[in-house]
Amino acid sequence: MAEKAFTRYACLSGAAVIAFVLAGCASVPPAPKAEPPHASGDAFRAVTNPGPVSSEWWTGFDDPLLAELVRTSLDASPLLKGADFSVAGAEASLRLALLGTSPTASSRAGATVARPTGANADTLTASATGTLAASWELDAFGRIASQVEAARYDVSAARELRRDVAVSLASETALAYIDLRTAETRLEVSRGNAQSQSEGLALIRTLFDNGRATQLDLDQAEAQYRTTLANQPVYEAAREAALSRLAALTAAPATNPDSLMALVSSGPGIIPALNAPLAAGSPEDLLRRRPDIRVAEARVGAALALGDAARADLFPRITLNASLLGLVRNTGVALSDESIGFDFGPAISWAGPDLRGVYANIDITDARTGQVLANYEATVLDALADAETALTGLSSEQRRTADLEAALASARRALDLARLRYQEGLDSYLNVLDAQRSLLDAEDRLAVNRADTARAAVRAYRSLGGIWTDEELAAYRAE
Repeated sequence: MAEKAFTRYACLSGAAVIAFVLAGCASVPPAPKAEPPHASGDAFRAVTNPGPVSSEWWTGFDDPLLAELVRTSLDASPLLKGADFSVAGAEASLRLALLGTSPTASSRAGATVARPTGANADTLTASATGTLAASWELDAFGRIASQVEAARYDVSAARELRRDVAVSLASETALAYIDLRTAETRLEVSRGNAQSQSEGLALIRTLFDNGRATQLDLDQAEAQYRTTLANQPVYEAAREAALSRLAALTAAPATNPDSLMALVSSGPGIIPALNAPLAAGSPEDLLRRRPDIRVAEARVGAALALGDAARADLFPRITLNASLLGLVRNTGVALSDESIGFDFGPAISWAGPDLRGVYANIDITDARTGQVLANYEATVLDALADAETALTGLSSEQRRTADLEAALASARRALDLARLRYQEGLDSYLNVLDAQRSLLDAEDRLAVNRADTARAAVRAYRSLGGIWTDEELAAYRAE
């Protein structure tokens, strides 16, 4: 018996030697390399403040309702809850991959009752079997370690995707709130001008009835008044659309608003303005902050790790197996030397000597890695362009504000002067109408500029990555 066992292990050892010799002859293709991103410069051209970006950027608008809306959206949005499940799934996959680094055990048990035929038909026999097995793969060539590394990168990607959802939620909530206040402001401007135009129209009718105004003056005054009224339903619809959008972002039904939404819609508010100076940091900071870049980096790491795992298949897999077997029959003896057995020994599996399938799989993973690397490079370039464009847009809107404020002041003075000259009989009412139209246009343009400035600030913060880290996001949601 011992001689047969020795012969069996000798054959196994000889097969292992042959497998290792053949595996040593397999050539390992070079793995793709991740090149560093393009040089991104020292600072953004449109920003003079290179300080660190605030994680809670919405507090820079000094609007408590805006801050509460953002907090509510990050706490209650179903989109972010769905991202939480994606992270939990990736973490579970990592735990599953880590099981490959430790021994695994399994068990099996069974029992049978039998009755033979013939003369012993009245005799019942019973037996029970049980097996306890364990196995462990020796990760000699790093296959399991590479798979674990890829799973870790997948967890990082899932967390950054969740942060991307949070950044989008915060910015979309702020933009919807700005749209709401913009619609309310433009509606108030329209109503104020309509009131003034209505008073002027009543005056023109009185003058027309007394023969001191022409039909042309009356028709022009009424046309301008009606045009101003016609814009109000557009602003009212924009206001309702913004309220519905805010309700969806904060997980409140649009048909049944909660207390927060009731407070937001209780009355017209002012367009929020960014009071804190915007700090953009450096382009290098951007590369470490934006979630889409960090997702792309994690996917590069996962692809490279999977490529290493594919290359490990060029070599044999060594598994140590052990099992304990038990058999008990109805002989009156529960356990004996003959009822218990065990086996222990290594097992070697290898795809060789025909490794064409392994090489093909390596080519597939390398091609995918190349695509991921190209996507990463494109993501970095798009991110830099996006941030520069957003910051330039904010700077340009801020420069327009002073001129629009001066234009509004001039339009108000022009209207007062046109009314005075008309009352003195020096000019026709057409000058008053032109002055009213210019005033309405100046007020509306300034409101739009303030809204565009606030939107540009939100987009600038969004382009810079929003919330800095996944840990900061978790801490913010836990407050």
